[in-house]
Amino acid sequence: MSRMPQRSSPPPSKRPAPRRPGRARRDPDQLALGERPADQAELFIDRPGGKQPAARLRLIQDTIEAIDSLFHEAIRTRGRAAFDDFLAFVRRFNRFSAFNVMLIEMQRPGATAVGDRSHWRTIGRYIKPGSIPIAILWPFAPVRWMYELNDTYGKDVPPHTEDPFAVTGRPPGASWGATVQAADRRGIRIELTDRWGDRMAGIAGLLHGGADGVTLAAGQRRHRWLVRVNEALDAGARFATLAHELGHIYCGHVGAHSEGFWPDRSTTLNKAQKEMEAEAVAYLACKRMGLETRSASYLRNHATPENLLAISKRMIIEATNRIEARS
Repeated sequence: MSRMPQRSSPPPSKRPAPRRPGRARRDPDQLALGERPADQAELFIDRPGGKQPAARLRLIQDTIEAIDSLFHEAIRTRGRAAFDDFLAFVRRFNRFSAFNVMLIEMQRPGATAVGDRSHWRTIGRYIKPGSIPIAILWPFAPVRWMYELNDTYGKDVPPHTEDPFAVTGRPPGASWGATVQAADRRGIRIELTDRWGDRMAGIAGLLHGGADGVTLAAGQRRHRWLVRVNEALDAGARFATLAHELGHIYCGHVGAHSEGFWPDRSTTLNKAQKEMEAEAVAYLACKRMGLETRSASYLRNHATPENLLAISKRMIIEATNRIEARS
């Protein structure tokens, strides 16, 4: 009986070296929304030229943590003009989340038009070599590098154009339904009522029933806060009222969130200061979606040095972000 020739077995293949956890298939342009910039900085360290972006991301985190101190210093130096400039800057860039506008302002004060490389190419402009990008967060994972008008060259931008990429009409997410759903996820119940007269617009308060809130029948979801809005108001006024009342809750005027989304600031501000923060939130949320309100005159009348030095720029930004259903 003849023997079959034996086949030599192939040499064992080398297994690829295991990737370090946290860096697997991650690109610095694909960073998770919700990570702190300081956490994201470590992704750049091992890449060629990565030390400068890493340092900038850490600087951004440090600046975010000091944002109110920097804001109050500007108020002491420039008075109400610093507050007006802040509102105008956040209002203008309505295609970015309010939080990203804060990041743009921190990295490039006085920026006018801002876009990424592809945005600028669409209007015939290109990024100058050596330009330092502006880091912003991006939904569903990426951090994106943006560039300001002065970082580009090419075709002329029409004069008096604030932002050639501006979104017209209602921006994504900034609608009644999306805002109500986002509030519901944070333990806030929204109700319309037809039992009020013309002079009552809305209220926000704690639901009574313990620190964890009360269980309401709709979906058995636990709510801690209740916002009521006058159903007789027109659509624009209803949204402005909703934004104002949610501003009170998101700025911590009615107690802290149990999971730490906002702190308890119910006893640290007086009534006028709380009203100013809530109205600033409503102003930004409405103006960024093209709604006109009376907030500007209200804010001018209440922008006293005492009030301005007590309000939190960061809380106003984060509250606006939540009303736009972006966080």
